[in-house]
Amino acid sequence: MGVSAPARIGLRTWFDHGTAAALAVAVLMACRASLSAQETHLLLVAGLPGQETYRERFHDWGSTIRAAAVERLSVPAENVTWLADDPAMSPEQIRERATLASMQKAVSDIARHAAADDRVLIVLIGHGTTGAAGARFNLSGPDLSPEALDMMLDEFAPRRVALVHTGSASGEFVPALSGPGRTVITATRSGRENNETWFAGFFAEALAGDSSDLDKDGRISLLEAFRYSRREVQRYFEERNLLATEHALLDDDGDGEGTMEPGDVTEDGFLARTFYVGSPPLASAAGSERPSQIEDPVLARLYEEREALEQRVVGHRLRREQMDPAEYERELEEMLVELALKAREIRRREGGG
Repeated sequence: MGVSAPARIGLRTWFDHGTAAALAVAVLMACRASLSAQETHLLLVAGLPGQETYRERFHDWGSTIRAAAVERLSVPAENVTWLADDPAMSPEQIRERATLASMQKAVSDIARHAAADDRVLIVLIGHGTTGAAGARFNLSGPDLSPEALDMMLDEFAPRRVALVHTGSASGEFVPALSGPGRTVITATRSGRENNETWFAGFFAEALAGDSSDLDKDGRISLLEAFRYSRREVQRYFEERNLLATEHALLDDDGDGEGTMEPGDVTEDGFLARTFYVGSPPLASAAGSERPSQIEDPVLARLYEEREALEQRVVGHRLRREQMDPAEYERELEEMLVELALKAREIRRREGGG
């Protein structure tokens, strides 16, 4: 439904009136209550290691991601499925060996049990290859192709789903997996980047630590995790005076082309910005607790209003296939203008001009 000119004018002057402001707070509280009820389902797949060094490394990264999800980010343990090449390394946590069949079974199990509003996150850790037959993620037995993974992801529709492929040659998966409601993150920008990758280790750090929480709201979005991981990968190579052999991509606008620098007002990044791993307690919409480091109630309220606008954009993006293209673009432009104005208010309140 489009936004009329009077409605847009009313939206920009709404908060000048006390009664309207109180109503806005009530709406935001309802929105946040809905968000907090959403759960994350995590499928963690550690592929064929090839060497003992990689077996231990993949296990450490997987263990860190699982622990961060369950112990720090409040993902229910029963919502985490960990598949690995050697289940004996953590027999109480790894469900079974990572194969194409076990991965398909895990996907079907999650699709049956996840609620319609839940989020699904799949993280692949391991080696990737590319050749005449196309890109592959290496598993015991048949390898995983982008086409096979695309069919698995279809089982989750209409839920929001994110795929984080941290292996080599992973960039080749972007075109096949891109689509409405999907966030696709890869450690490399193409199949030619086929050396060992370090993205998974820093992605694990992003979920386990506080440094990736850029807005200091106590939650980790996929956009924050991506930015942290990409920055740390770059630092890794620079500190060793090495030529970078991996360049991470993020695609969530459905156009099949990832970007290395998703932004606040670019197409890529909107879904990732509001895809939170886990559901830690959210603060009230009045803004007294979120972000916890901000004592100015007006500034805290502005952040809440920005998040509500972002949620509108996300919902609009998910309806893209059902809308007239011209109408979709017109409404999206209106929302982006509102979002840009809100960002300007925040900058001014923070003293940024």
